[in-house]
Amino acid sequence: MSNKKQSNKDSTVLLGFPDEEIELDNDAYATKIGGLPIWLDPKTPPSSQICHCKICKQPMYLIFQTYAPLPDSPYHRVMYVWACNKRSCMRKEGSFKVLRSHLVDEVYLKAQRQKEAEKRKREEKKKAEAEAAAKAKNTSPFGNGFQLGDLWGNNSNNMATTSTTSGFGTSGAAVGSGFGMMKTSPAPLFGSTTTKPTAPIFGNKTAASVVASNIPSTTDQLVEKMTNLGIQDPVDTMALPQFPSRYIYIEDETTVLADANNTIAGIDMTKYQEYLNMEKELLMEVDGADDSKGEIWQGETYEKQALPRGVDKQFKKFTERVEYAPSQCVRYDFNGQPLFYSALQPQQQQIASRRCPHCNSPRVFEFQLMPNILSVLPITEYASKEQSVNQEEQKQQQQTKKTLLDSWNVGMEFGTVLVFVCQKDCHPGHMEDVAYMEEELIVQYEMD
Repeated sequence: MSNKKQSNKDSTVLLGFPDEEIELDNDAYATKIGGLPIWLDPKTPPSSQICHCKICKQPMYLIFQTYAPLPDSPYHRVMYVWACNKRSCMRKEGSFKVLRSHLVDEVYLKAQRQKEAEKRKREEKKKAEAEAAAKAKNTSPFGNGFQLGDLWGNNSNNMATTSTTSGFGTSGAAVGSGFGMMKTSPAPLFGSTTTKPTAPIFGNKTAASVVASNIPSTTDQLVEKMTNLGIQDPVDTMALPQFPSRYIYIEDETTVLADANNTIAGIDMTKYQEYLNMEKELLMEVDGADDSKGEIWQGETYEKQALPRGVDKQFKKFTERVEYAPSQCVRYDFNGQPLFYSALQPQQQQIASRRCPHCNSPRVFEFQLMPNILSVLPITEYASKEQSVNQEEQKQQQQTKKTLLDSWNVGMEFGTVLVFVCQKDCHPGHMEDVAYMEEELIVQYEMD
């Protein structure tokens, strides 16, 4: 469906755009690309396995982190996405990973405990009144002599007592009603609409200071606590590789599309087209190039390749939707519909249908990373520096156009990264303990 015919049901889609570089990267509540992971509880990091590529076993780069609490949830919630920056690891499961993190909101927890305490008081008071009424009923009204006025006097006193202790319209009434209650200060969904997200905090405390009272005082106690949480090999955050970090600011897609339709008739894609033309020319001129690749590129455009019909349709829809805001790095729509880069393959459909291993709930789409991230972060530059080439082999290499082309083919790649999470946003373990849950993702690549 074209953007011009977009329906109102898409108004919940939020877009994330790159903003200024982060000078002091220490805010767990910021939405960003690059940098190091900032944990909700710095004293209790997750297992280092989540940050390592399953293919090459090397540490991966954090490419996205967002503070994304859900409505009516008692938890602060952060999502992390890592990727391996080796081209040889791409297109293999385990080269991208996603983590969901929970830390209880102390403001919510305090209000919930107050609500439960008031509920117990009301129940105890009702029980005491019921016992007193039963005792009075078993006492003979003729014990001290019967008078007609006593009946009216007793009823009047009983009515007054009932009115005073019911809690209706009084300052002692319970806070909230029904199961659960709203947070005192509801947290914004998915980052912030401001350039530099303001961290929702517990009064004047940060997440780290809130849990400070529960932090073990000795190394042995810390190890014991992390073992109880199932964290046996905590990650050393400072040892991880990192890209420069940048803030992500959020806008509603409906607003972006309206502005695009009112201000421009098309998008200038000349630089991207120049790159495609140069790549095409180099491929055709490479001596001994693979015949199949030559047939794909020579005298044909990308859209006319012999691709499955479903892929063409999905890719066309993807490009039409994205061209109105090509600088977007993230699309967020919890329990919404992803924008597929290509038709889902059977294996990818199986990944999306995997249930949560903790509560057996189905998974739902939450957000996706867009290919512009690869342009904003210095993917190729960092991959080239890390690529170790034997000096003797390097001398034997001829600096042909194919060599130049191959030098670009380093680092991570993707068309889009789709993230699916537990529908119930479950929290294994004790409510007051920090929790880390690995979720599922689908990586769709450009067609070969």
